[in-house]
Amino acid sequence: MSEKKKVNPHAGHRDRLRQRFIQEGARAFQKHELLELILFNCIPMQDTNVIAHRLLNNFNNAFSTLFNSDYREIVEKCNVSTNTAIFLSAIGELVKICQKERTQEKILLNSTELSGRYAVDLLLHETTEKFYVLCLDQGNRLIKEVYIGSGSVSNVQIEVKDVVREVLFSKASNVIFVHNHPGGTLHPSNADIDLTVKLMEALKLVHIGVIDHIIVANEEYMSFVQRGIINNVMTNGGKENNE
Repeated sequence: MSEKKKVNPHAGHRDRLRQRFIQEGARAFQKHELLELILFNCIPMQDTNVIAHRLLNNFNNAFSTLFNSDYREIVEKCNVSTNTAIFLSAIGELVKICQKERTQEKILLNSTELSGRYAVDLLLHETTEKFYVLCLDQGNRLIKEVYIGSGSVSNVQIEVKDVVREVLFSKASNVIFVHNHPGGTLHPSNADIDLTVKLMEALKLVHIGVIDHIIVANEEYMSFVQRGIINNVMTNGGKENNE
């Protein structure tokens, strides 16, 4: 007599979860359940519940940390495929774009506080040093933010000609430089000041004003204007020792 076929308790699980989402919405889901549902789109034949738990456990149970992490870090920490890691990182990028689109038309950066908070939001959760130029019109409204380059945790390589080219393409009247110090210090290095001097000199030749240079670390910011560094650069080239 043949044995009865074993019933798979997980059969239809994906369809049931999808139906729950349709009927109840995302707010009825726990974090791991929502992530499990998302993972259906890049992991076709595995138990995504286990993977969802592993992902959250390795990223402090925080979507903001997970989705804003580099795909290589996700692969290394969670033993998932590169395809899955890229999918999750791409979600983080889409969220950032959506946030910008909601406010892009009305962003006014005419004060240190507004510029500083924008810079903090831009570089939140970044673990490598990155350099951006905020390109502004004559009224100091944001035209676009331009990513220039990134480096290791301790440095970022910037070419002056690349900055000038990008700013000219954006048809900016003024700019604000923004970069982060993942190591945690808000104190500008001599290299930071030297780069500011070179950029200001180059942009002055094409009649573009430099409003500020902002450093971000640990959700806080430091303004070159507030520290008097921009004024020092304009008066004597920033040659005063920064130690």
